[in-house]
Amino acid sequence: MHEKNLPALMRIQLASLSDGTHAYRFDAVPSDLSLPEQFRAPVTVDVALEKSGSQIVVRAAVRCGGSFVCDRCLREFAQDLSASYHMVYVREAAEAERFDPAEVQVLSPALAAIDLAEDVRQTLLLSVPLKLLCAEECRGLCPTCGANRNAARCDCREDEPDSRWEQLKNWKSDSLRH
Repeated sequence: MHEKNLPALMRIQLASLSDGTHAYRFDAVPSDLSLPEQFRAPVTVDVALEKSGSQIVVRAAVRCGGSFVCDRCLREFAQDLSASYHMVYVREAAEAERFDPAEVQVLSPALAAIDLAEDVRQTLLLSVPLKLLCAEECRGLCPTCGANRNAARCDCREDEPDSRWEQLKNWKSDSLRH
């Protein structure tokens, strides 16, 4: 059902699952989910499962902490990550057509358990921000001397033009005249 061969950490047995709402909590270490080494804190998953006939709806809240490098100042910092997802499991392919294909899985009749590990892994990987910042107000590095502007003040002038852009400025001026 999933591409990765992860340990059976987050399995929900289907055989004895009665209709109704069920709650589960799973804990794992990041390496058990094949997460990169930036993920350092334990992974916690709170699951609300609702079974109704041949349909199972899973809502999961996922939490983990990591150590990342700031895109502005290159300083390592800790950040807590949290995300959620939901998945609908159905027994028949015709029933799956009613749902978003990214949020539905068709269960094989022979399947004895639902394994959430790969979905949790992917959810955590997608929860990492595209722009990693140690703080929203991070001032970054000085482009001239490389000093970390959060820790020290440098004497570089920010209004000095960068000579690498001169030819582009000249080209723009020439194109406006013609």
